[in-house]
Amino acid sequence: MRVSVAFLGTGGPEAGSDDMPAVAVTVGGTVVLLDAGEGVQHKLVRLGIGLSRVRYVLVTHLHGDHVLGLIPLIQTRALTSGDSQSLLIVGPSGTARYLRESFSSLFFNPGESVEVREVRGWDTVELYGRVRATAVPLEHSIETYGYRLNFGGGEDFCYITDTRPLNTELLRGCLVIIHDSTFSWIDLDKAEEFKHSTALEAGRVASEAGSKLLLLYHISPRYSSRSFLEAEARRFFRQAYAAEKYMKLVLEL
Repeated sequence: MRVSVAFLGTGGPEAGSDDMPAVAVTVGGTVVLLDAGEGVQHKLVRLGIGLSRVRYVLVTHLHGDHVLGLIPLIQTRALTSGDSQSLLIVGPSGTARYLRESFSSLFFNPGESVEVREVRGWDTVELYGRVRATAVPLEHSIETYGYRLNFGGGEDFCYITDTRPLNTELLRGCLVIIHDSTFSWIDLDKAEEFKHSTALEAGRVASEAGSKLLLLYHISPRYSSRSFLEAEARRFFRQAYAAEKYMKLVLEL
């Protein structure tokens, strides 16, 4: 199955940055959005992805850099599409309350077009057709889930961000991994303190999991160049690349 992947943001929090986490995965014309960092809707429009095509949003956790674009996206969709296009939002506990309280504060009601489904570890949500998403428990400072997307075949597309490295057996069958690479190995102490991964650790995970492609993601703005992070990851895994905003991939899964 042909899967299109567009990176709408790949960095970490920084004042004034337009590079907050969000990835648009498109199969059969339908878009599954992975996280919704600030400014996500205008980046979708820039790439020619109509907001009404976004039918599913998978939220990893409720830190601001992953969700501050969600309310504007929902409001714009509602104003332009009305109730004609449903939106399913999947996320950890607290997601429904966050949305409900935000809508209330903004005097805005999206109507029945928005459904929220809160998940726990290893819950699987059937999205559409043969596409399903499984919540992978991550090791971060708050409740956080990565997502394994399966498109009806034997191998998965895995979105693993904001976490310390997992037991690699949990990622077996992940053909493509987007993996937290916030820090360089020289800043391992910070990665351990803030519950993130280094590029070196991401490379080791991809190698041990038997993956084919690794995209380094959620990279700290402290690094002026990402090429040395690629070199780090490639010490373990040669097919490692640092994701960049607006980068596009077409995969056969």
